Amino acid sequence: MERSSRIAVALAAAVTAFAPAARGADPKIECIAAADQGQSQRDEGHYLRARDSFAVCLRDVCPKVVAKSCTRWMRELEDAMPTVALGAKDDKGQDFTAAHVTLDGAPLTEVLDGQPVAVDPGPHVLRFERAGSDPAEEHVVVRAGEKNRVVSVTLHAAGAAASGPAAAPASEASPRGATTTKKVVTLSMLVLGAAGIGTGAVLLVQAGKQSSSAASLRTGIPTFACTDDPASSNCQQLSDAVDAQHRDAAIGTTALIAGGVLAAGAVVMWLMWPQAETAAASLRWIGPGGIAGTF
Repeated sequence: MERSSRIAVALAAAVTAFAPAARGADPKIECIAAADQGQSQRDEGHYLRARDSFAVCLRDVCPKVVAKSCTRWMRELEDAMPTVALGAKDDKGQDFTAAHVTLDGAPLTEVLDGQPVAVDPGPHVLRFERAGSDPAEEHVVVRAGEKNRVVSVTLHAAGAAASGPAAAPASEASPRGATTTKKVVTLSMLVLGAAGIGTGAVLLVQAGKQSSSAASLRTGIPTFACTDDPASSNCQQLSDAVDAQHRDAAIGTTALIAGGVLAAGAVVMWLMWPQAETAAASLRWIGPGGIAGTF
């Protein structure tokens, strides 16, 4: 059918071309040229231009075969013509009813009333501008036949982005850094505390063994033997056992206490450590001129 329509239009153009020149500018020639141009524009994806061309060749003054084909092409084009529904809001979520909107740099509309706006298919850049607000852009790919594609942006108050929280990205990393520090510090204390408790327990057990050895040696030595001859081998062994017992007991007790203090301190620190948000807030400061910073 498409091929037949093209042939019919071509034949009409040929017949018209042989008309007497005295007839002047024949509108039928304009109809045929518009029909041919509209088809080319449609095939190249320029739907808006093709719509204007088909509007010319479907008039009553055009040859019937041309007008009939253009009418059908126009109907098919309208079905395939994509549309977008444009919208813009302020920082509080309130809708704007007017904004200067451009499509790929060309003016598109000034009114945001929710009505669909016809566009050509393909990739586009929609830019929204309004007095008192920073401009916003949306990159979209509109497909043939896609209807009422919603494209909405938020137009922030002019300069709001520069003075808002986004101006201090370093502070956003602070909560994560504070949490990491908390884990490292408390875990280190807990490990050291466990090591101290384990070491103290081992030394106290060793001190108990040394005490048993000393008690066994005492049973084999007369009561005043070591007073009269402290250099004897038995007395020397007893002295070494007693010294080892006292040394292991003292060190073991100290290690046990220190380990317990570290472990308890790790638990308390974990519970009392400032929350990430509080830590992050404490790192922020406002400098001269309202400039936000961190330390």
